[in-house]
Amino acid sequence: MPTALFTVGAIFSFLLGITVGSFLNVCIYRLPAGESIVHPPSHCPRCNNRLRPADLFPLLSYLALRGKCRYCGARISPRYFVIELITGLLFVATWWSLAALYPERLASSAGVLLAIAAWAFVASMLVTFMIDLDTTYVIEPVTWVGMGAGLLFELLRADSPRDIQFTIGGLTIPYLPMAIPGMIVGFLVFVLINLFGWLIFRKPGMGLGDSFIGAAIGAMLGPRLALLSFGIAVALGAVIGIVLMIAGRLQPSRAPGQADSASDGALRETAEEEPQGRYMPFGPFLTASAVAVALAPGWFATHASHAWHWWLSLAS
Repeated sequence: MPTALFTVGAIFSFLLGITVGSFLNVCIYRLPAGESIVHPPSHCPRCNNRLRPADLFPLLSYLALRGKCRYCGARISPRYFVIELITGLLFVATWWSLAALYPERLASSAGVLLAIAAWAFVASMLVTFMIDLDTTYVIEPVTWVGMGAGLLFELLRADSPRDIQFTIGGLTIPYLPMAIPGMIVGFLVFVLINLFGWLIFRKPGMGLGDSFIGAAIGAMLGPRLALLSFGIAVALGAVIGIVLMIAGRLQPSRAPGQADSASDGALRETAEEEPQGRYMPFGPFLTASAVAVALAPGWFATHASHAWHWWLSLAS
């Protein structure tokens, strides 16, 4: 890919990312409360004044207003700024990864759709990450966006129609995208973990929402890389969990009735599906690991293979 096109693409990715990040802030704030993400328009939650266009420029408005509402002076959480910035950086990283993997494809019109699919997956994972971190709940329709993005991504990266079908003995059989078995594997892994928890401990090992996250990750990464990302998430969660347990700061689950007042049962897990007691949500580790693997699939696949061969050599 020409350097000029790569640079222009990176700049565009960042600008698009911070703009999308502003919308993701709305999703993160409103979806757990069961509110519409399109109505009412953006407003200050304290004084209810509708925000003007000058108040809505990603990053710049927060800096210009010094983190305060223009109308009532209420403090604006710096998290809005941080999420916009992180989204912009993730979109640039996604562009960089696609440019490395598909330099010729990305310069075509089909490459634009390829990038959109990848950005949609990253955005869905970021929203899932923040909502799960805040509430220990998973908004299932958000994971559906990730599943659709993964399936679309695989179909778009095919070089030609021949790459999405195969022939056996003169019989042409439609190709089953790896996104399909990826979704199945990703979903069933966490269903089985949940079932194991019921059988051994008489309580769910984790909420059903993690199964939907797993399905979205499987759709984007395929079964092998999805399982790799699950392993990374488990290792990362174990390390952080141990540190938090030692510090006595594991996040407690929501109080009874708290979820009912701010949730729509059609959109999320029920309270009965959430493990009780002191609970650290696993979804954030899943989404973070999946995005990392998606941004550098070749690196993770290669190093995982080397690590496996190294382990086998030690075992023998």
